[in-house]
Amino acid sequence: MSKTIGHTQFLYIADCKAASMETRVAIDKGKGYYLFPLPMTGDTPDILEALVLSPPQKPQEIILEPKTTDKEDKPRKVGVGFTIEKQMEGQLEDGSSYQWVERWMVTQSDAHAQRQKKAFMERLANAEKKLSHLKPKKGESVEAFLARAEQILKEQKVKEAISVEVKESITLKKKYHGKGRPGPNTPYTMIEIKDMKLSVQRNEHAISLYLSLAGWRIYVTNTSSDRMTLNQSAKYYRDEYLVERGFHRFKNGSLPALPLFLRIPARIKGLMMLLTIALQALTLIEYVVRRELTNRNETIAGLVPGNPKMKTTRPTAERLLSQFDNLHLVVEENETQIKGNSIESINHLQRLILSLLRLPENIYNLSFVNLKLKNCS
Repeated sequence: MSKTIGHTQFLYIADCKAASMETRVAIDKGKGYYLFPLPMTGDTPDILEALVLSPPQKPQEIILEPKTTDKEDKPRKVGVGFTIEKQMEGQLEDGSSYQWVERWMVTQSDAHAQRQKKAFMERLANAEKKLSHLKPKKGESVEAFLARAEQILKEQKVKEAISVEVKESITLKKKYHGKGRPGPNTPYTMIEIKDMKLSVQRNEHAISLYLSLAGWRIYVTNTSSDRMTLNQSAKYYRDEYLVERGFHRFKNGSLPALPLFLRIPARIKGLMMLLTIALQALTLIEYVVRRELTNRNETIAGLVPGNPKMKTTRPTAERLLSQFDNLHLVVEENETQIKGNSIESINHLQRLILSLLRLPENIYNLSFVNLKLKNCS
């Protein structure tokens, strides 16, 4: 990136897969800037728990400014958070030590916290329901029965929130030999009857701890506080999905690269180059239309199938282009020329889209004639 644009004055934003120590060392040493969430592995969960339960400073509200000039679009609170500075130390490729200052932004997203809490309570209820219907199989051991119960907790991801215990009771019963009603001298054999009951108990402390930590995450950056505030970092990271949408289009969206049947590296590179150019076109269409709608303070409707009255200021390129699917061009060819004429006239919505893209309407209304050239080697 620095070689392409000629400097390092840009912010590199990615998800937690980019937050390795080696990556952060390389970017800081190269005089670049980054913003990554730490992966919830290793010591990070314990560090996060300690910081959230005993914050070194009072968390402040995270406010996002409106993206439009609409009076109804007001600044809104999206979470809380606080920032601490840490002296970091890593290793360079040659094995030497490297030190730098990093800011840790410990934040809680209100929306993410609500989603996590709701999903957790649903998993908790599902686990308890499945455990209530769990019965021991014939001849099953206590260990096997307990393992099946713990597997349910593992599947529902509530292993720490619920404790299970199998209580086994053994009773003796006489089994008489022979037919008919037994008498006082009828021979019998004493047999053991085993009964297993599953005891389920909620761990209220673990549940309360999970709910307290819901929505909290640690983000790391090497930018200074005067260069990027906590509010700005939240705004920038929330737009990271725009890049991810491009990857989604390559995976199973409108520009699928999979399944890939090519084997020659040059052809694979060529295909990805074409798809990347197409992705740039889709991105540009979205950007221009959304910018124009914002500048005009308008919305566009009629793009959503089944809901023609639904309005939006952020249409996707796919839905914009879908409005031109039913246009047809009749092409006539003879020995001397190729002649084309459009059949349908464009409607109001199509004209609006062309206007937002600053494209002339007559590109769909004019016929064309191309002359064939014979053997002009």
